[in-house]
Amino acid sequence: MNATRVRHLEHALNLFDQTRKTEAPYLPLDLYLRRYFQAHKFLNSKDRAWIADKTYEMYRWRGLIDHLTHKPHNWVNRMRTFFTSDRWRSQTQNPKLPHHVRCSFPEDLFVRLERSMGTRGACDLCDVLNEPAMTCLRVNVSRISRDKVHAFLTSRSVPVEKTVASKVGLIMASKQKLLDLPEYKLGYFEIQDESSHLIAQQVDAKPGDLVMDYCAGSGGKALCFAPPMLNRGQVYLHDNRDLKLFEARKRMRKADIKNYTIIPPSHPLLPKLRSKMDWILVDAPCSQTGALRRNPDMKWTYSDDRLWRWVAQQREIFEVAMKYLKDDGKIVYATCSVLEEENAQQVRFFCEKFGLYLSQPPLHALPQSKGMDGFFCATMERT
Repeated sequence: MNATRVRHLEHALNLFDQTRKTEAPYLPLDLYLRRYFQAHKFLNSKDRAWIADKTYEMYRWRGLIDHLTHKPHNWVNRMRTFFTSDRWRSQTQNPKLPHHVRCSFPEDLFVRLERSMGTRGACDLCDVLNEPAMTCLRVNVSRISRDKVHAFLTSRSVPVEKTVASKVGLIMASKQKLLDLPEYKLGYFEIQDESSHLIAQQVDAKPGDLVMDYCAGSGGKALCFAPPMLNRGQVYLHDNRDLKLFEARKRMRKADIKNYTIIPPSHPLLPKLRSKMDWILVDAPCSQTGALRRNPDMKWTYSDDRLWRWVAQQREIFEVAMKYLKDDGKIVYATCSVLEEENAQQVRFFCEKFGLYLSQPPLHALPQSKGMDGFFCATMERT
């Protein structure tokens, strides 16, 4: 075993735990690893791939490994259990262990899933969430067709398939061969999960419409619903994270989208937009339980108290976003959660409080094995 890789794996795991204690909000594992590798540029691509793969795997199975590891439960002892033998993997089928231990999930979260979908359903869901995440692409169809991107990726020996639900998506096992391709740098496609495509497609904006992406982040969903507007009308990207909005501006330019405005909370234009929006997308902060494959560390931060804080925050955000909706406009509420408390129960609350009704049945899906993440979205309008 490569000693340099093992040393950096231990260092990366310990350092990540330290950032969790000092940084708020939490830094996601994928972003942390990106920064770690930027700070250790001497690691080659194979080293980085090995360290990232083992980091993700150890976080996925931390609960089971802890059950089989002598105390104290630190990363040195966990790595000893992980690397000494593969016998720990057989414990996923041990009927004597509690279900949440076999699935390597926090007990509170497993119990909540079990109440919603039964023991077998909860176990099946956890098994899918313990898989490595697939890489999904969104093709910028305003510049190139999905068929052409599929053809040239295949010609470059990149194994890729077309997504079934999204008409602009491609899916593959790894992104390792993508980032250096000129087509990626030119903005012909971006890395984005299929679930995000389907959420964005619920915003059926037409040329001339005014649309607000209220929790825009780095603008991924706006990149999906903006092209059909043909650069007519306006897309307003709002978020309280300046770095995310800076990234959104770069991505919109790269995609050659011109009809957008970046609107941070302090922007003087914001009060003038009240009651003007034809469409509002609220892609709300949530527990991310439908996307734990991408950041398996998030499941170890779960608690019922945190869930109720998410629920309260979602209601606060939705109430503020409603102020910008015109009388005959539509608002789309979305999460990457599989929990009823953040999804259907929230929609019922919104409809009762704000006099809304569902424009169509909610769209939701559990995470799919070797497929897209779990998500929920509902389109509402005033009665």
